[in-house]
Amino acid sequence: MDLWEEVVQEYSKEIQNLKNMLGEGSVEDHQHYRQVVGSIQGIEWSRQKLLDILKNLNKINEEE
Repeated sequence: MDLWEEVVQEYSKEIQNLKNMLGEGSVEDHQHYRQVVGSIQGIEWSRQKLLDILKNLNKINEEE
């Protein structure tokens, strides 16, 4: 596993941890709920952008 796969895996773990927090009812109030949901959205966006970049880099490397 290379560095970038580890980063993507850590993003996925954190997203799952936050989802578990929501599912277990561990949020304190509505504002905390919104913060957790926003964190999930931000991490998911970052994870997807990283995957897109890696896919494009692999495509470029295969063409060379």
